Amino acid sequence: MDKHSLWRKAFSNFKTYFQSPEQRPQAPCAVDSTDTEGDTDMDNNSLTPPYSFHGRRKSTRKAKHMTWGRVRSHLLISNKARGTVETFVDGDAQEIWPKSAAWFLGPKAENSDLLGELVKSAVDLHVEFRKFKYFPLDPNYVTSDIKEQKSFKEAENNIRDGLEELSSRLNNSVPFFNFRSQGHMLWDTTIASNIGYIAALFYNQNNVASMASGVTLQLEREVSKELCAMVGYNVYQDEKEHTTEYPGSWGHLPNGGTVANLEAMWAARCLKTNGLTFRKMLDEKSDKLGLRKVYEKFTFKNLKGENVLLKKASIWELLNIPIDEAIDLFDSLLENIEKEKIENKDLDFDNLFRCVKNFTLEQMGAMDFFRMFKKEYKNANMEPSMGKWFSPGTRHYSWDKGANILGLGRDNLVKVPVDQHSRMDLLKLKEELQKCLVKKIPVIGVTVVFGSTQEGAVDDLENLLRIREVFETKGLTFYIHVDGAWGGYFASCLVQKDKFMRMRLSTYSSRNNVTRSPRPVRREACDPFLDAKLSTHFTTQLVCLGQANSITLDPHKSGFCPYPAGGLLYKNGNIRKFLAQTAAYVSHGTGKNDEINLYGIDGSKPGAASAGVWLSHKVIGLHNKGYGLLLQQCTFSAGVMYALWCSMERRQDPFTIVPGIPIKESFKKWTKSKIRSDILEAETGVLRLNEEAMDFIRENGPDTLINSLSINIRYWDKKTNTWQNNKNVEKQKDFINKFYKRCSHSYEKPSMVDRGIQVILNSTIWTKNENGGAYKYMKEALGLDEKDDESIGVIINTSMSPWLRAQKTFKRVGSIIRNEMYNAYGAIHDEPQNLKLVSPNLTNAPEWSGSIFAELETSFSNPSLCYHALGRFVFDSKDIKKIQEISSGKLLMRIVTREKMTVYDLMTGGDKENINQTPTQERKPSSRKNLAMENIKDKIEFYSDSDFHYQDIAMPEVSVTVFYETKDGKIQGEVDTKMKLGRVLRYQHLGRDFVDEDDYPPSQEYFLYADDKTAYLSHCPNRWPDFQQQIQLDQIPVPQAKAELKNCPELFEEAMKRGVVVYLPQCETGGRPVLSRSKTKTTVCRDPLECHFYNALAWSDQGAFTGDMEQITLKFYDVGKRWFNGKKINAGYCKVDFPHLYKQEGDMWMDRREDDSDYDVDSSNSDSD
Repeated sequence: MDKHSLWRKAFSNFKTYFQSPEQRPQAPCAVDSTDTEGDTDMDNNSLTPPYSFHGRRKSTRKAKHMTWGRVRSHLLISNKARGTVETFVDGDAQEIWPKSAAWFLGPKAENSDLLGELVKSAVDLHVEFRKFKYFPLDPNYVTSDIKEQKSFKEAENNIRDGLEELSSRLNNSVPFFNFRSQGHMLWDTTIASNIGYIAALFYNQNNVASMASGVTLQLEREVSKELCAMVGYNVYQDEKEHTTEYPGSWGHLPNGGTVANLEAMWAARCLKTNGLTFRKMLDEKSDKLGLRKVYEKFTFKNLKGENVLLKKASIWELLNIPIDEAIDLFDSLLENIEKEKIENKDLDFDNLFRCVKNFTLEQMGAMDFFRMFKKEYKNANMEPSMGKWFSPGTRHYSWDKGANILGLGRDNLVKVPVDQHSRMDLLKLKEELQKCLVKKIPVIGVTVVFGSTQEGAVDDLENLLRIREVFETKGLTFYIHVDGAWGGYFASCLVQKDKFMRMRLSTYSSRNNVTRSPRPVRREACDPFLDAKLSTHFTTQLVCLGQANSITLDPHKSGFCPYPAGGLLYKNGNIRKFLAQTAAYVSHGTGKNDEINLYGIDGSKPGAASAGVWLSHKVIGLHNKGYGLLLQQCTFSAGVMYALWCSMERRQDPFTIVPGIPIKESFKKWTKSKIRSDILEAETGVLRLNEEAMDFIRENGPDTLINSLSINIRYWDKKTNTWQNNKNVEKQKDFINKFYKRCSHSYEKPSMVDRGIQVILNSTIWTKNENGGAYKYMKEALGLDEKDDESIGVIINTSMSPWLRAQKTFKRVGSIIRNEMYNAYGAIHDEPQNLKLVSPNLTNAPEWSGSIFAELETSFSNPSLCYHALGRFVFDSKDIKKIQEISSGKLLMRIVTREKMTVYDLMTGGDKENINQTPTQERKPSSRKNLAMENIKDKIEFYSDSDFHYQDIAMPEVSVTVFYETKDGKIQGEVDTKMKLGRVLRYQHLGRDFVDEDDYPPSQEYFLYADDKTAYLSHCPNRWPDFQQQIQLDQIPVPQAKAELKNCPELFEEAMKRGVVVYLPQCETGGRPVLSRSKTKTTVCRDPLECHFYNALAWSDQGAFTGDMEQITLKFYDVGKRWFNGKKINAGYCKVDFPHLYKQEGDMWMDRREDDSDYDVDSSNSDSD
């Protein structure tokens, strides 16, 4: 739904309402004579009665009858959880389910009262702990006398001031918790995990050992067991239940996935040579230890299940002992000693373990270890080697680090190409494994990615397990590690809440599990927003997860917990013994008091992290009604975004969009228009009933929440009347980089607000070697030169918000993204110009600080100037007086850039990076001295950057000429100076507006913006013909707030400093321009505003049409209208110059957009099942 159709729903009754005698405000009307030219007939290249701008194309959308009161009640949605809520958003029914909304603080801190209550409770409980738990009669050290000392008070103030400074800097962080954050693998963290972390933080426990973390280390053990059970590992209360056939699992929480992956690789490397270690140890020590009798009979089961004498086994057999058999060799040795009833005081666990350890590769080093087996390798006609590790090209970079750290060598970390779906190509893997088998090169392990960081892809674990079985019949085996740092928590989707048992695949996939209803219905309290089941492929892999030898999964990713909280689980817990280390101050622990970090890489780590994870698990639950439900909601959001990406491209767009995962062949009938109508435009109740649409969401797109896509620019071929894709790879990457610059933020200054960044995405590159089939598919679909093997630019969209469909958020995101694509296209193709800007500000006041608003002078006929661009600029302080000297009265300020530049260069700084992390001027005096400060205006001021000086604005300087223009067009004075862009207010490409919107808006559309003292209006041009206009208002408008809009005036005032879109329903002409013809037969627009007093409607957030609709009053009697451009903006426009937008049929020029209704998804974007 385009924004104008959205407004038509709300506007159908507004005009009558505002113009009814009893409702219309009694304000004097004055006719403005800015443009007195009358209306005349237009030629074929202009308007034809009845002013049809787009040929015969008509909107099929039906307007809904709405009054002002109904629209407000529909748009104002309660943020409090009050049971199941049915509300209206953009005219459509939306259902809100409260449970998952209670798990998070919320994008706008809606649950701040709850969090504040919990934080206070955590602090209070800790205070009581210090006072009353241990030795309550101990004396106080910090006495009242000490608190009265000057140095004490200074220290207190330093803490407060430091916190204020820190908070002020942190407030320039990317708001990852917001729906606009769609790029990275992090989102909001659960309230439970945050409060658990905070509560434990005061106890400062170090999970390096139980002596430093008696409680939180136990919490880590409990969390690890919960995770092991979730993935399908055996969890035993008594270690004696462990057997090689049914091993007991073990896990812990390292600081992150990188450490977990490194540790798993380390464990697998130790395991690979374990057979050689035991053979050599018993060869050399069995007599001394009295184990000759044991050694003579000591056997292990080989890959065929046969018992093989250890002393008789070949080198190759010892390198390919079945995984669990190799892990349990030490236990097997102990069992044989006990069986033979050998009595030797030196054969206790620690001494025997130490003896074995002395013969390991880790103890001896690789060179000495393999030198020890030189003879055996020579007899076997084998070269000594630690072996190879295989991972997909989409692996995380931690695997490359691990290979280097462990000394495997980069060449021995084999990167297996991926297929079209970015999953490891198992045919290529089989080829590599066969080579190792033939050459007798040991294979240490294979990484299976459950959720690649750039594509969200899940490798085929099910078939890899079958491949291992096949190779085991040939004598080769290997360790399988699942890197599920991102996707591991999805296993909770298969765990039934009531039984805490993993579901069968058939049970999970059953349609009976999905509630279908034609209307929003009241489901049980645990069912919140619309959710989607995982794909058949992903579910199949999750069912097999318990067969992997180890798994990485990170609570601080899809577990929604704060950093640092990684996770590593072992199917056979005995493997940790290979990693055992000792430290003089660390106790080994025994039994249930097992010291976790003796076996891993981490040393010190915060016990608070484990406490946070523990509480989050306890509150939400690792089952299908807890984390499983939450992740299925996120899956639905990712599916909706995939549908958006697939259908975002229009026929008239000068670029093509290709999703990283092609639509399956079985859904090839789904055209772009069908995707829009059946998924994106469908109401919630209708979509839930549409099984075909829900299947589309489930079976297409990413496996785990991450949409990857790429974009390429294209050119219109006038001979064939078709688009031709750009073939230059470097130009494609340049386009991606420019687009990404407007959809990313990675530094402290300038802030996101000042840069006008409205959505956050991520970017990467795909290469031929690492992305294999996906790279080939993407390159072909983009139409790039097939002979150029350079990397291609890719955009990443990560959807971790479970509520992306609520309030039509995805549509607002889509609108922002399309505009930035057009801006990036302009950055590539626009010709540098001496840009002309117009400012409505009066600059002759003595207190003028050098800050102005300025708007680009637009031209529809010049694509390089086809923007509505407006910003707050600041002049070099040394030239302020010079500028004031040439100003006079109400003359209009004009600005021209002295160097030719593009609009993109002006609004973004171009390729220049002038990041200023350290302000040269001291910030504003503290406004937080009074901690009980309740004034919203003061808080908003505290968080603003309006006090920054010219030299502190982290944008490049622009050399300009400033002059003033009289009413008759004469220039008065000139000053050459420099200015910086302080804030981007509006940066809209008008080509995008024309393509996306059916027609002019239903009412005149203006942009309202303000500083601390004055508010201004700027008309929003939409399409040719249209006009620009600047107006200075008499006062800053105040919304007519109702009781539920607490602090609305202050918040709206802040919104105006960023700019808001307003509509004027009272305007007689609606949203269309009033036209006349000049003497040169040029299309001219006249001023439609005949009054100086208007009731208006405004969105509180102009960028994405979010927030609340507000009623405001606009008055402009004093200074009033500053500038009107209804002629130059339209001059020279000819439809023949825009063949991608219009087609000629006889003497008429028709709008090509009517061809878009049946626009198929490109056949190259489909794939067989």
